[in-house]
Amino acid sequence: MTEFDDLMQSAWQTARPPADSAALVASVHRTRWHQRLRRCLEIVLTLVGIALLTRPLFGGATTPAYWLVMPFFVAYLPTVWWLLLRQTQPSPADAAQNVRSYAHTRLTQLRAGLRDLRIARVAAFVLLAYASVAAISAFVAGDPAWQAPARNLLVCAGFCVLGTLWLSRWQGRGRLREYRAMRRLT
Repeated sequence: MTEFDDLMQSAWQTARPPADSAALVASVHRTRWHQRLRRCLEIVLTLVGIALLTRPLFGGATTPAYWLVMPFFVAYLPTVWWLLLRQTQPSPADAAQNVRSYAHTRLTQLRAGLRDLRIARVAAFVLLAYASVAAISAFVAGDPAWQAPARNLLVCAGFCVLGTLWLSRWQGRGRLREYRAMRRLT
């Protein structure tokens, strides 16, 4: 039993909790605020995507930019919301269980988070591939009306890949470190 206690202490020290309760409360509030802000951003992006997709239904023109972006949003929006809605949230009952049960629960959450980061990287590279094919096709066809939107889509996809890789690395390091510590516990 002492080996398990040592592993738990090691995992707890790896997470480096704040020393006092005021810092812990502030950290919890900050985390909740970030989660709310992120969810609001996700909702706004979804509404913008839906507005762009339904624009022709309300008399908007279907420009080349619309036709280039539409397939991405048709695949992207349902996938993102499927991933977001299936994420499990930790419950207070999970934390109140014994240490081994908590470690298994947290390990499952971390594994899902790492998988979601991997899916995000794959999705970003698929977007880049789609944008590359669209740009090459537009430039081969030689139609100037399609070239500028295809080039803009390619640039945006490049920034999306860079941002996703940065975010994935930034979040992945902490999750992977915690995952390894929790895995030692189980």
